[in-house]
Amino acid sequence: MPSFTVRETVHHLRAEVFDLVADIERYPDFVPGWQDARVVSQQGNRRQVQQALGIGPIVLHFRTEAVLERPERISIHGQGGPLKRLHQVWHFEEGAEGGTLVELWTDYALRGGLAAAAVGPFFRRRTQDVVQAFRRRADQVLRD
Repeated sequence: MPSFTVRETVHHLRAEVFDLVADIERYPDFVPGWQDARVVSQQGNRRQVQQALGIGPIVLHFRTEAVLERPERISIHGQGGPLKRLHQVWHFEEGAEGGTLVELWTDYALRGGLAAAAVGPFFRRRTQDVVQAFRRRADQVLRD
């Protein structure tokens, strides 16, 4: 049951960076490998999301629930496909010079099988790529 944290400084306002990460349905536009992200239900600050992530020829389908606590935190719980369990927490902290420290903590367990064997070694790297994709996206669409 690996867990790890990825951190990245983004030179934009915390609330704007939070909103960028919370806009789940836009992920396929700029996050490598994200093929689909659809909010299937929403109640208050909770969103149920159906997602598909491609890793090479393998497409992983899974469902998550996100709890948004603007602008500090987004907690995500998921399962499906090769995921027995996925728990992620995005944390957004105001930086000393006006930027935002973005932290993504991930804890997961895989079910096993061919898809899990393919996903396991790449999970940490994929998470780093996701955080970097958000930094690049913030630089493209946000103006301080």
